[in-house]
Amino acid sequence: MLRRAPQYWTWRFLAGFFFQTVPAAILTPLLTLSLAERGVESWIIGALVAAGSLAYMLALTAAPGLVRRYGQQAVFRAALGIGALALAGLVLFEHPLPLAACFALAGFTAGLRFTLAESWAPALATPQTRGRVMALFQTSIGAALFAGSGSLLITGIHGPAPRLLALAAGLVALALLWPMRAPAAAREAPLKTGLRGALAQVGPLALGIALLGGLFESGLSVALPLYGLHIGLGSTLAAGIVTAMGLGSLAQYPFGALADRWSWRQVIVGTTVVIALSALLLPLAHGSPWLLLLLGMVWGAAGGGLYTLATIRNSARLRGERLITASAVTQFAYMIGDASGPAMGGLVLDLAPGFGLPALVIGAGLLGLALTLGLAEPAHRLLQPANPIPVES
Repeated sequence: MLRRAPQYWTWRFLAGFFFQTVPAAILTPLLTLSLAERGVESWIIGALVAAGSLAYMLALTAAPGLVRRYGQQAVFRAALGIGALALAGLVLFEHPLPLAACFALAGFTAGLRFTLAESWAPALATPQTRGRVMALFQTSIGAALFAGSGSLLITGIHGPAPRLLALAAGLVALALLWPMRAPAAAREAPLKTGLRGALAQVGPLALGIALLGGLFESGLSVALPLYGLHIGLGSTLAAGIVTAMGLGSLAQYPFGALADRWSWRQVIVGTTVVIALSALLLPLAHGSPWLLLLLGMVWGAAGGGLYTLATIRNSARLRGERLITASAVTQFAYMIGDASGPAMGGLVLDLAPGFGLPALVIGAGLLGLALTLGLAEPAHRLLQPANPIPVES
């Protein structure tokens, strides 16, 4: 029974975070389209969604201090409870002002939950399965985003069905995750060196590949379809590029399995080689537009794999507050890549429509490869934790 308990709690944890993510994947496009139909100005709608993203980033900076003061268990359950209230508000309210508050509250509590989750997931695994568990966690998030947004194709955006589905998924997540407590191995190693020390522990290599992962997994999801339109793709096929990237991002398990068998650096070099070589193919899309679909799938997988590998690397070396802070700064790096992709992609498409985006993508791929080959890893002892069993309280 004791041997099966960690596996049971691992799958419960993964299922819980799958259902935690589904409501956001439903409500963000649902509310965007619903508000637009009601005549709400686009900048207001954009500001509502941005409130959630900014609050998420704020939570990344606040998480280590809150955990140090109140403890992981209290922060996690507060984030679950307050997040459930924010979800109810997003389902019930229609006026932009309360919706903005609910978006911000949902984003802040999500940031706390996911930062803690990235320190709990490796503590639920053995050293031999750490990579696969971390990859399954990232895959569960991608699958939830895909399933949640895809459910709108079935329910539509009118009527109570999509809102009730979002609320039901949130309640299932609450039931799955509330009984969980912080695994024993996740409570170790108090952080005494502050943010500067955390950045040094994560290192420029892990931060760099997380940023590159954010750029290729989701940062190009705006520029690549626009480039497709520029070279003659129809709007349906151009939109399909985003779907291809989403499908590719689900393929995280192979990266975790490889990281369990090979050294982290070997896997990361191999992944950046794939990105750099595939980036060289982008100019050929002028003659073969279907190539953009293939590249979208490859970059969704490899970009997501870079971030997954960064989290695996952190979890192999750090625990407790150190890992919580490392997760926060690594997520920040990913989000910089995510945010810079649309900005830089749009700029180069305007300045040099023919070759600007291929030059940007090839340059980023080669720079990432040079980064992985040129930077040394900071020397840290790899952790070999026990496989703790979370218990209900």
